[in-house]
Amino acid sequence: MKYTGGDIRRLGERIVEHNGSINDKDLELLQEYRISFTQPLTETFNALTQIKNRVDRRGIIAFRLKRIKTIINKVLRKPDMNLNRMGDIAGIRIIVRTETQLYKIVDAIISNFEISGKIRDYYKNPKTIGYKGVHIYIKDPNANKRIEIQIRTIESHNWATLVEITDLLYNTRLKELGYKNHFELGKFHALISRKISLTTEQAEHIYKVLNKYNYITKLSKVFRNNNNEVKKQWINVRPRSRYFLIESSSESIPKLEGFSDYNKAEEEYFKRYKENQEALIVLTAIHKPSFDQISIAYANYILSYHTFMDDIEAIIKELAVESLEINKKHRFRKIFRTYEELQANSIFQIFTSAEEIFVNQSDNDKLVLSSNKRLSTKKQKELRKQIKSEITKKGIAHREFMNEIKEAQGEKSIWNIRNRKFLKKHSKRVKKRLKALTVEFTTNK
Repeated sequence: MKYTGGDIRRLGERIVEHNGSINDKDLELLQEYRISFTQPLTETFNALTQIKNRVDRRGIIAFRLKRIKTIINKVLRKPDMNLNRMGDIAGIRIIVRTETQLYKIVDAIISNFEISGKIRDYYKNPKTIGYKGVHIYIKDPNANKRIEIQIRTIESHNWATLVEITDLLYNTRLKELGYKNHFELGKFHALISRKISLTTEQAEHIYKVLNKYNYITKLSKVFRNNNNEVKKQWINVRPRSRYFLIESSSESIPKLEGFSDYNKAEEEYFKRYKENQEALIVLTAIHKPSFDQISIAYANYILSYHTFMDDIEAIIKELAVESLEINKKHRFRKIFRTYEELQANSIFQIFTSAEEIFVNQSDNDKLVLSSNKRLSTKKQKELRKQIKSEITKKGIAHREFMNEIKEAQGEKSIWNIRNRKFLKKHSKRVKKRLKALTVEFTTNK
């Protein structure tokens, strides 16, 4: 299909005029324009992969074409912006470990590519809601296409994907609209993005959101439900795949499909979009992909694990101890139950952290783990040692927390006696999970 810049500009105007509704002919035109970015995007990705490897071989680099629904939403959100001038239809994301590495990559991009427009540095000037990253637009010299490059540290990337997980689970649009969309959840994410100590008022807001929206329990349930099934899908696609189609939903297990041919993957994406324009589907490519990499890069689609569940634990413990110090017993018990939920999720993650391992069942003191292939005695020994080490660390941290609680209770009173009964009951469940379980390995047929 041949088209001009004017054709694409007028397409954007029609999208605005019809409030996002788009006929079949215009949809085909939009898709044709979208995939015209494929070749320059791929070439740029290959060049950036070499730069990333020189700076941080353990870093992650991925590319994607902007989802059709997201393009339409952005046109509606910014009606004065011409569609043919939208700069982030083609996007590459680089995730590194430190800010030092991040700025080395920024300098390399400036030295090796034609920069198009202003560099947006959200590390020096974070967005109000807490987003951090560096966005650079470059212009491909052959096709004259603009490509957006986002560089993030792993810490800021984890925060950004948590915002998108919240959007999916609570039907919000924090990523697009920030505070304007939902003040309570927006402020919550802004606070957890900070590295400085929280004030009592700020910590109170975090607790309020966790409690009001049942946040920890909801995330834990989704992650535990998805972990085994998504991992099995990954094992089935891994050997032959370079491109990945991920379809996510808050109501069902994410679908992960691999392709060796990009054009076939793009055809499948477009087919699924036409079948369900509200579906949350992304097509991506990751350099030398692994399950860990795709789980980190697209945590908001894979929905099987997020570092937030570990990061929030310190705040939960502080809130629990503070509640005892000011004698708010009901509040303390609610917070402790949240802590217990965190421990359950964390322990589950310890047992399933290995890519090839699934939890089949847990019965009394025996945990049955399975693999898609037979594990050697040496490998089983290594996994048992790793699990035992992580569980031991959790056990030590739990005992230290219980000592803090004991100290915060102060002098004996009727309240303290009742509280000790509550703690005995709930801490017993945590300790049971933390016991050195007998681990048995089986092979999936």
